[in-house]
Amino acid sequence: MEIIIDKVKIDEILKEIITEGTIWDEIIENIIHPNSHLKPELISEISLGYMENKEKIEDVWEKGYFKYYFINTVRNQIRSNTSSFHKNIRITDYKTFDDGFELEDENNDEDILKKMETEVRIDVVKNVLNEIPITWFERQMFIEYYMNNRTYRNIEEEYTLDHVLVWKTVKKVREMVIIELKNR
Repeated sequence: MEIIIDKVKIDEILKEIITEGTIWDEIIENIIHPNSHLKPELISEISLGYMENKEKIEDVWEKGYFKYYFINTVRNQIRSNTSSFHKNIRITDYKTFDDGFELEDENNDEDILKKMETEVRIDVVKNVLNEIPITWFERQMFIEYYMNNRTYRNIEEEYTLDHVLVWKTVKKVREMVIIELKNR
């Protein structure tokens, strides 16, 4: 008796991933929470990556370790600052599980000290921003990007500006702030 295993196609895998209520949907929901509104963008980025590597994904599926691969794909897309999703969306307020699947302790004294140090540094940068000779526009672009934690795309859409203009302006002000901080 011969067992015939049908080769799973990438299209079938992607259909399974985007179907609500499947295990793949639950994995995404559990990892991306509380930013569930970004799930379509995340699925889109994952799908693009999988379509570029069709043979590898089909092979991983057939070998039986696709769930492990998928979980790591989702985590890397959200957490890695080099992933396409992270670059386009920049989630900074996500809550994650550590390797032991226990919730991180939010009241850790070390975290509180780090937050306090960060606030002091932000205050120093704000003071420098007020002292250096820049225009309102330059100051606003820098504040939007660094202080309000927005992406170049968000800024350009809101202010209807060219992407390169926003990027060059933020870079220019950043360099001026660094020089001023070094001179102190």
